[in-house]
Amino acid sequence: MEGQRDGPGAGAGQAILADFGLAKSVATGSKLTKTGEALGTPAYMSPEQARGETSSLTPATDVWSLGCVLYAMLAGRPPFEGETDAAVVGQVLLRDPPRLRAVRGDVPGGVDRVVRSAMAKRARERYPDAGTMREDLDRVLRGERPRARLPGAWRWKAWAAGVALAAAATIAAVARPKAEGIPAPPPAPAAPSEAEALAAQARALRGVDPRRAEALLRRALDLGPFRDDWRLEHGLLLWALGKGAEARQLWGEIRPGSPEAAAGRLYRGLEAFFRLEEGRLRADEAEPDLRILAAVPGREGRISGAVLAVIENLWAQAREALRAEPGWEAALLRGYVEDSDPKGDGGDAVREYSRALDEGIRFAWALNNRGIARQAQGDLPGAIRDYGEALEINPRLAEAWNNLGLARQGQGDLPGAIGDYRRALVIAPRYAKAWCNRGNARQAQGDLPGAIEDYGKALEVNPRYAKAWNNRGNVRQAQGDVPGAIEDYRSALEVDPTFVEAWNNRGIARQAQGDLAGAIEDFGKALEINPRYAEAWNNRGVARKAQGDLPGATEDYGKALEINPRYSEAWNNCGASRQAQGDLPGAIEDYARALEVAPPGWPHRKVTEDRLARARAVLAAREGGR
Repeated sequence: MEGQRDGPGAGAGQAILADFGLAKSVATGSKLTKTGEALGTPAYMSPEQARGETSSLTPATDVWSLGCVLYAMLAGRPPFEGETDAAVVGQVLLRDPPRLRAVRGDVPGGVDRVVRSAMAKRARERYPDAGTMREDLDRVLRGERPRARLPGAWRWKAWAAGVALAAAATIAAVARPKAEGIPAPPPAPAAPSEAEALAAQARALRGVDPRRAEALLRRALDLGPFRDDWRLEHGLLLWALGKGAEARQLWGEIRPGSPEAAAGRLYRGLEAFFRLEEGRLRADEAEPDLRILAAVPGREGRISGAVLAVIENLWAQAREALRAEPGWEAALLRGYVEDSDPKGDGGDAVREYSRALDEGIRFAWALNNRGIARQAQGDLPGAIRDYGEALEINPRLAEAWNNLGLARQGQGDLPGAIGDYRRALVIAPRYAKAWCNRGNARQAQGDLPGAIEDYGKALEVNPRYAKAWNNRGNVRQAQGDVPGAIEDYRSALEVDPTFVEAWNNRGIARQAQGDLAGAIEDFGKALEINPRYAEAWNNRGVARKAQGDLPGATEDYGKALEINPRYSEAWNNCGASRQAQGDLPGAIEDYARALEVAPPGWPHRKVTEDRLARARAVLAAREGGR
């Protein structure tokens, strides 16, 4: 209020700054203050504030904001600018502002150095508090050199000091007389040229032997810890070997202002997007990094935007964003889009995964994905090769063991498949799909109690696993426990009311109990969801025939045969229905057609042959008596 000023010097021409962390720009109205999110004006927030790391806020956080204010006062513009808050936050996290002297040439070099130190991306590289920063500014005003270290300088100094110290020790050891009997110290670290050679070897091997390449690059980083480009590549190799946590840690150590910072954040997002944990993708964990990057111009931003479209199942948008994008990262995503989109091209998925693997790194999980695409195309030998190579690189990739089991089961190798599922479950005991798949294989082997046990394990892990409920219901029905089967089918339909097979199977169980009306109702539900489900048409025809509705039954069999003209059971059933209505020529035609299209080993062949023979005999006797 006018006339009331508190504090020493108030009203004496001094500027008073209050609460700059939440200052609101009159021009933009921008202010981030949502609960649980970063607090502050984006252009003046420190990186740790922008990341929402409230536990990491220290006086160095205020030093950052002071540096931003000093920068804006001298440059006439904020250090970070963008069209949206997200774009500004992306600049804070990933970019250094333009040098003050590049924006305003008359700024003294010492002031530039103070501001750069205050705005170091890493809090430990800034002034520890505002008082220390003020002392350095006073030195500059007195014409003295500031004591501030430039951001990142500690890495170079530490490395150089280590090399110098080791070299001095070696020289001293050589100069020391041998008579002293003191063993010579270890040789000095190799010169950077050796580290470069190791990194070059690693790059040459990354597409052939990622395990060997990772070991070489680890050695290179020990010799040259300042190289963020090697750190970026080392993270990729760790990711390929299934060591995602180590990869994320490495990418987190990349200096925020370095050219590799954006790529490191992109790879961290991609690792989370493609991360499989007991058969489940963790795409939700990818979004924070990707949304920050998507607001930043450049290749990383474009790819991040495409991944966000994939997460939201916006397939057409993702395809368009990736169409002309070069690089193995884009090829991997194109493969994933074609593999995951219901309208995708499986052949294109295989080709894109192959291109990514040839151009980039032999990621175990990418080989697993290509195997899935090949298996969907019916190429079981190719899928098995991919799963095998993935497991050579990362023997603990449970998903590849599970998928190898599915491929082997598709080839009829039930013992091999059960062994593969067991390996997956040793690695990931809560892998519900592997429990369910092993139950399928045990059921196919005739081990019904073992199958029931495995389906039960799957449901302990995931009580909302509709397929496991349905499959356990099938086994219970095969054991004669029809009430138990109906209960399992009911549980499956509670989880997924659109589960066509569960409606059909419950209809079969109800019919076995004599509940024909309930069975017909369930078959009808299945056909409402999928009118081209031939088995449900056939099964409803059987129930209608049992009710005495022969015309309705014949109509349902006809619908099944329109959908699948090689459906031998439906031809047989239609023949029986026609015969019961007195249409012997039609029945004979249907029986003959059933025998013509039936596969080898069809269990109803003998019954159908007998029916055909009797129908022909009756027709011949009828025609002979005329």
